Amino acid sequence: MTEDIRRQLGEWRDNFDRAFADPQRHRDDDAAVDVLGIRIAGDPFALNLADLAGLMPAMTAAPYPATAPGLLGLIGHQGQVLPLYDLQALMGRGPAPTTRWWVVARAAPLALAVEDFEGQWRLAQGDRLQQSDATGTGWAVRCGGALRPLIELDDVIAGVAGDLNGHHDTGHEAGRAVTGAAAATSATGDTITDKIDH
Repeated sequence: MTEDIRRQLGEWRDNFDRAFADPQRHRDDDAAVDVLGIRIAGDPFALNLADLAGLMPAMTAAPYPATAPGLLGLIGHQGQVLPLYDLQALMGRGPAPTTRWWVVARAAPLALAVEDFEGQWRLAQGDRLQQSDATGTGWAVRCGGALRPLIELDDVIAGVAGDLNGHHDTGHEAGRAVTGAAAATSATGDTITDKIDH
């Protein structure tokens, strides 16, 4: 990783942390929305910052022998082991050939791999536009030189849960991914977070 990329990553992380550190600012400006710009299958999209608990550059996920749709493996984040899913696959666009970033969901213990991360923006209400594109929530945001469908992570998470419930064996495997991986590493005295959290 070059020094310029390290510096940019540090700035993004600082901005990300500050977005949660000042609740008064959010109360004073309820109409504003903080978003992350990402790429999925080469197209611009956005995620609501309030839906996220973390952002990190992609590393190597620990493999786990389950066949849940879009499941890439397991990762460590702040001492927790989380299943990692391919967001592009969950959106019905096929598996992503490469992913450079991982985002951690706030509403459920899982992470999502995305093709690229393009920046963070705080937008006014006027930057949100209604749309009929089924790939988004009915909203799009104008930022980073593009009109970006706003992905509703609650719907993505519900889709993951629905897939698991619809495939009992697969869901059973994926649901046990965290405990199974932890047990698999206990014999060496290491934990999966020791290996992949940094």
